[in-house]
Amino acid sequence: MLCIRPGRVCRLSFPRVDATVPHSSPTAVNRSAIRGSSHTPILVFAGIVGLSVVFFFIFSFGSFGKKPAPPPVAPAPTGPSAAQPVVTPLPSLPASPPPAQVTRFNAPDAVFAEFSARLFAGDTDGALKLLAPAVPTAAGALLKNVLTDGGWRVAASAPWRDAGVMAGAYRRELRLEPTTAEAAVPQSLVMVESARSEKNGWVISALRFDAVLTALAAGKVSTPSGAVDPMALATPDDPLRIARHFFDHVLSHDFKSARGLTDQEKVTHEKLAGLCIVFEEGEYKIAPARPVVVTAGTEDSAWAIVKIRSEKQNLDSEVGLEIKRQAGGPWRIEAIDFNRMLESYVQASGAGKVYYSPIVKSAKGGESIVVYFEFDKAGLYPRALHQLDIIASLLKSDPARKMRITGHTDDLGSDDYNQRLSAARAKNVHSRLLELGVAAAQIETIGFGATAPLDPNKRDDGTDNPEGRSRNRRTEIYLDF
Repeated sequence: MLCIRPGRVCRLSFPRVDATVPHSSPTAVNRSAIRGSSHTPILVFAGIVGLSVVFFFIFSFGSFGKKPAPPPVAPAPTGPSAAQPVVTPLPSLPASPPPAQVTRFNAPDAVFAEFSARLFAGDTDGALKLLAPAVPTAAGALLKNVLTDGGWRVAASAPWRDAGVMAGAYRRELRLEPTTAEAAVPQSLVMVESARSEKNGWVISALRFDAVLTALAAGKVSTPSGAVDPMALATPDDPLRIARHFFDHVLSHDFKSARGLTDQEKVTHEKLAGLCIVFEEGEYKIAPARPVVVTAGTEDSAWAIVKIRSEKQNLDSEVGLEIKRQAGGPWRIEAIDFNRMLESYVQASGAGKVYYSPIVKSAKGGESIVVYFEFDKAGLYPRALHQLDIIASLLKSDPARKMRITGHTDDLGSDDYNQRLSAARAKNVHSRLLELGVAAAQIETIGFGATAPLDPNKRDDGTDNPEGRSRNRRTEIYLDF
């Protein structure tokens, strides 16, 4: 075997081993030594591999975690013969629509203002998005129909009128105006309600239409479920609408229409006339904010409190209405309570020389309208002239109605004198009504003298009662007899 060493070559020689020599012989020992020396190359090789691994980790450890440098980029060829890279565009994907933004309104005024602003701007679809899910689709479609094809638009100034509150919902009348000058403008077209939603704050919770509005719709109303007859969307009157319209009629002197909203067997003409007289003389108006608050008692009865204001007397007061549903029919006013309003007005206006109260409980039952006189006079007091104007309007609205006028005095003077004085007072009232256009056949007059006082002429201790005497100098007008 050759052995290469630096500078020379030598030959290694191994003794010949005889296979027949026993292991106990010296020859066997030499064979074991030779066999042990045969592992040396393997150990050398393993050592080299181990050193290589160690050097690999030593030189590579510092480069761990470092971003490898990008490979060098060859400069792009220039000139007309330079090849242009071919770029294949990725297919465009449809953009995801932005999430719907839900506007939250923290007060009913805010949602009403936004609703009318969108309608006024022509964004009817945007306005309808403010409707609560419970509002029928056909209701929104009808409003859109009227504002697009019906020839109407939201009024540019003062589009809302506060109607009041019922069952926690705020209601306002949306005032519309025609797009053409020759069209007639109805009093009320659509009522819009706003109620609080736990999720979205205040929302438009209802649209209420009367027959006037539904008649303006052009043809059928189209909905996703099919065409709908607009007349089928007319909303029946409810207590809030009845109360509001009743006072609209009173303020406009439309006594016949006001009477039509009452149960005529329970609300007397005298009661209605007395209410109208106080409204006229006190120059009362309906309060601008939350004028009517309705409290529902049952499904067929409700109470309404109507807030009123007299700038003339600087007075705030209220009138109570009891409203009930007729058997199988509409809602009607069954009782009117304006005692608080009357008392405050009488105190503020002052009776002066003549007591004032336009309506009183009659000793014979029921109520009567009262016109008062000065002591020992039969001439009409200026206030009485105004009262009779209103009474004449009531009578002329119902020519079939008759009235009885009874004259009265206090107990000063003889019975004969008082009889003549009471008859003269009744006659002067009768004459004034004839001048105002009431038919003579509708009027009957009687003088009672001092026989039917409203109040005692003397107190219990026998002293004079001036206020009682003032109340007894009167004529009473009965419209229901």
